[in-house]
Amino acid sequence: MSLRRDAAMARRVRACAAVLIVLMLSAEAADAIPGASVPPMPLGVVLAGLLMFVNFVDPTRDPRVSQKMAVQRRNIELVLDAMIVLSAIWLVGLNPASSLWVLLLFPIAQSVLRYEAKQMAFCFASLFAIYVGGEIWAASRYEDIQFELLTTVQQVSVLLIVGGVAANYRQLNSVFSLILNRRNVAEGEQERRRVPGDGFAVVYIDIAVADGLPAQITPESLREVVAKRISGAVRLEDQVLTSDADAFVVLIEGLHELMDATVVGERVLKRLESPVSVGGRSVEVDPRVSVAYSANRVGNPDELIEAAGRKAFGARRNSEDRLVVHDTSKHLESAAG
Repeated sequence: MSLRRDAAMARRVRACAAVLIVLMLSAEAADAIPGASVPPMPLGVVLAGLLMFVNFVDPTRDPRVSQKMAVQRRNIELVLDAMIVLSAIWLVGLNPASSLWVLLLFPIAQSVLRYEAKQMAFCFASLFAIYVGGEIWAASRYEDIQFELLTTVQQVSVLLIVGGVAANYRQLNSVFSLILNRRNVAEGEQERRRVPGDGFAVVYIDIAVADGLPAQITPESLREVVAKRISGAVRLEDQVLTSDADAFVVLIEGLHELMDATVVGERVLKRLESPVSVGGRSVEVDPRVSVAYSANRVGNPDELIEAAGRKAFGARRNSEDRLVVHDTSKHLESAAG
């Protein structure tokens, strides 16, 4: 959930940066770069289009994308963002009087949104090193450009201060939400959620005890405690079923999309991450959660339960992610036929 939430905020920041690139490049002089002239306005449109393309291919919109893949793509996105901004600075803003260095705030903001402290510091250092190195290279190549150390230090200091403040308070979310009028969007989403959907989902939870069940604890006691944890992660109207101490099923109705069911699965998984207390003993459980979704209640719920169970067992056997999503589209189409 945190990856998808951060990715959604990063997409909004990237859209703002695309607009800023067009506006700032259009304000630059056409002959700002020494040597061959690069028209700033067309270049700005191209770079903004590349930024929006990165938004379009964001994999976190698909709940079936694994966490490992989403993390890898997150790193690739940040590299692409930095390359696009540095391209704008180097192709048009080599003039020392240019203000395009301010665009570096965009990849800095992205790193604040997406990374923890150590990764963020490494990203800051890499961006500043590449920027300063590019300025030194440009000064050595073009005679009418001089490397101004004091100016460069001032620019890097401003960027570092802004990045540090943003990292310390992490208030970018609320600021950009106000700019983009996200409140109205959220209200519309809440209104839509009040109307039950036609979707039906099964969340299958397979439980294994990491070090084996202690002799003093019975399977029934463990089942009762785990069932209470799962019940605390779902709505009152959702049904929590169990067949033995190792498997639980949550039946959910009134959903709008697969993402709704995936959120429930993530919530259940979060509840089971910490050890459970059974009879005064701490027991660590290793859950595998599988989600199967039907858009319009086509087919037998038992078939969804069976399919989700197979997916959960397969995930445990193959050491896959702890949360897996079963693609029921082909199965449901054949059932409808």
